[in-house]
Amino acid sequence: MAFSQTITGQVTDNNGESLPGANVFHKQNPTMGTITNPDGFFTLPADKNDTLVVRFIGFKEKQFITSTHTHYLIHLESDKMEMQEVVVKAERLIAEEFTQRKIKKLEIYTNPSAKADPILAVSSSPSATTTDESANISLRGSSPVETGIFLNNVPINDAVRYSQLNGIGTFSIFNTALIKEVLVFPGNPPLEFGNTSSGLIALQTDEVIPKKTINTLSLTLASMGLYTQRPMGKKSSLTAFSNYQPSALLKSINKSALEQLKKFNSVDLGIHYFLRPNEQSVIKLFNYSLRESYQFQLKQPTASGIFNQQKTRNFTVANYRRRMKNGELSFNNGLSFSNGYYNFSTINLDLAMQDLYTSINYHHFADKIEIKTGISYDYKNSNFEGTFPEYDYAIGDAYPIQSESSKQSVALPEVYLYSKYFLTPQIILGGGVRQSIPIKDHTAFLSKQFNISYQPIPDLSVILATGNYNKYQLSQSIQPYLISSIQHSLDLAFTTTKLETTFSLFHKQSEQPGISTRVNGLEIYGKYSITRNVKAQLSLTSLDAELTENDNISFSPFDISYFIRGNLEYKFLGTWTVTTVFLFREGSYHRSVVSAVFDQNLNVYQPTFGNPSRLPKYNAVDISISKLLLIQKKYASVAFVGLGNSFDFKNVRDYYYNFDYTYREPNLFSRRTIYFGLVVNF
Repeated sequence: MAFSQTITGQVTDNNGESLPGANVFHKQNPTMGTITNPDGFFTLPADKNDTLVVRFIGFKEKQFITSTHTHYLIHLESDKMEMQEVVVKAERLIAEEFTQRKIKKLEIYTNPSAKADPILAVSSSPSATTTDESANISLRGSSPVETGIFLNNVPINDAVRYSQLNGIGTFSIFNTALIKEVLVFPGNPPLEFGNTSSGLIALQTDEVIPKKTINTLSLTLASMGLYTQRPMGKKSSLTAFSNYQPSALLKSINKSALEQLKKFNSVDLGIHYFLRPNEQSVIKLFNYSLRESYQFQLKQPTASGIFNQQKTRNFTVANYRRRMKNGELSFNNGLSFSNGYYNFSTINLDLAMQDLYTSINYHHFADKIEIKTGISYDYKNSNFEGTFPEYDYAIGDAYPIQSESSKQSVALPEVYLYSKYFLTPQIILGGGVRQSIPIKDHTAFLSKQFNISYQPIPDLSVILATGNYNKYQLSQSIQPYLISSIQHSLDLAFTTTKLETTFSLFHKQSEQPGISTRVNGLEIYGKYSITRNVKAQLSLTSLDAELTENDNISFSPFDISYFIRGNLEYKFLGTWTVTTVFLFREGSYHRSVVSAVFDQNLNVYQPTFGNPSRLPKYNAVDISISKLLLIQKKYASVAFVGLGNSFDFKNVRDYYYNFDYTYREPNLFSRRTIYFGLVVNF
């Protein structure tokens, strides 16, 4: 039998989960058929106006008539009469179809820019506009404090290691070996999550019970780590990891590059317990503890010495999820505390923070519509005390100091409703509201959003989103304040076997007490498999940003006309990989000192700052080489060598000034640094 065309399609359930092994055949000739592959896809010859039948055990049969389209998305409805038992599956966000990027575990490991860190993997995406080489992610020109980070649906408010008093940290606290995937919403964060006003990063831990124990040992210039995952019977698994990070070896090999870094040290421990008590339920418990210290040379016009920081951090996340015939009930809970100490000259500060989060949610599934609703309670508390200079330009024993002690807290209950409607197999509509319940003197707010996902052809998807969002932020200097934003975005993605491209336009308007920001932006991204062994990717991000402070219009530090990112990967001789990663961007705006007036009472110069001007352009090229090794046919390992900032570009972070501000020298970002290590799986 001859057919004029071949059609393709995907068969899924109401949740969008693929259905492997579904039968697809011609109604008039049942012998002409096929079954779906492990991802639910099928290929079948068919003519226009043919009637095809789709069957899968436990679901209602579905028939459809072919047209001129060559690709079809088919959602099957569960058959309640046949479904005697509902099996819990991996959790899916109701707004997952509106995700801008999904990062799998393997992508984190194979991305040299990520340094095996899930948050740094996000920072290498086109939407990341971070300008300080840190793990504090800025998304699409918004401040990092506006970015929400969630682990298993629980907000993590202090997600970095080696964090300074301003919250800037070098790495995230998440171990990639535990992470199943990372969902990135660079704008318009879904309202099933609360208390975020810009983008959102949602991390989910693995839900697997291994058949045997898996161990990983890592040895690098700056760390020693052990990871183990083992089954605890047929229904549960236990995962534990620990890392020790000393600085001596790294500093000895990179003396000139790390001259200002005097010492760092950290030890952490994480435990993850996964239990599937029955086919309908899942329980996850995760606890993480960290103790770290960090010392670096700091120069100020009136003081010079070692800035010392020490920190202890612990958080616990507990989740329970139960699947029912037409829905899913979930409880998410988090408890966290941290204590930090910061010392430099007359600066002696202690900062203690506590967070408590709990939520209950219900996700309802129907044939063409999904609804998720819930209530959450998010409590944050901060205790700040210590001594610091009375004048920020007069630091040192010879100048006046002041003491301060403050306690701040935010208690934020919220209720939300989000729904998603499958208008056609190609069009999905989503929208939601989130209402705060005012407590004490906090301003009540209502967040709203609307999304459209359109897939006109299998390789092309279009996402339109708009909404307004709100977040309460703690501060040591002022009372907790509300950040509100309005966002609009258009995102297009075209994907084939060899090519992946995206194009995005977005607008953001953010308001907080005394400050408003506006950002218009453009993102273009392309990834192409040149050959089987050669892959390349390139992106361009451009931001037009404006900052208004106390009615005075100024330049935003995120007003950067271009971020150019890319990498080139080459595999050879089967087990070798060479990767080059680069980032070129325009310098951010910075206020330099233009003059200084002598203060006779303090016997010190007071600087006067000029209009914002740009720092020099930022350029970085990193090169890494890795090789897969086999040890006695039983153990696999990977050896790697990395050269950061391989051309030793002298990128300026800011400037140091002498006592009377007549001379300045640049404070540089990372210089050329060599890094190597070995990871062994056994």
